[in-house]
Amino acid sequence: MVVGVTGGYCSGKTLACSIFKELGFAHIDVDRIGHEVLEEMKGKVVREFGRTVLTEGRIDRRALGAVVFGDPEKKRMLEAILHPTMVRRVKQKVREQRNAVVSAALLVEMHLYRLCDFVIAIQIDEELAIRRGMKRDGLSRGEAKARIGAQIPLKEKLQYVDKVIDNSGTDSEFRMRVRRTAECLAEKG
Repeated sequence: MVVGVTGGYCSGKTLACSIFKELGFAHIDVDRIGHEVLEEMKGKVVREFGRTVLTEGRIDRRALGAVVFGDPEKKRMLEAILHPTMVRRVKQKVREQRNAVVSAALLVEMHLYRLCDFVIAIQIDEELAIRRGMKRDGLSRGEAKARIGAQIPLKEKLQYVDKVIDNSGTDSEFRMRVRRTAECLAEKG
């Protein structure tokens, strides 16, 4: 059983996946894969976006984010560099697992939903996501809003989703909702 978990910036994807991990699912974190691929493709990224995206010889994701999240064309350019390798790696990891949960904000955009038997979307109030992003990632309000604005709205992804789980309440309420779904899917898997 392969479960996809998607949702906007700071929606709670990681927390949802931790519950699936407790039930024996392998977690395939597309963001983490993206970070690895970003470093591997550093040369191409620097050629495309300049040395200002480097700090001490490594890609400075915050500096790169400031460039791409404010310019849709530059975001597409970065995705063209990274996404093909990322998709290949996700496919390989899915093949290696009996039960896996694939988490990606861009699950639909990268067509990774096609690998999944069941897709969950995490819904969250935008203001709450902004506050979480500011706290978790040390972003300004504008930077957090730009990250949210750079993603396709959840309502446009619903045709690819089997279940929407709301995360605008407490952590315990969210955990309970995810656990119920995860337990049902684990029984089927």
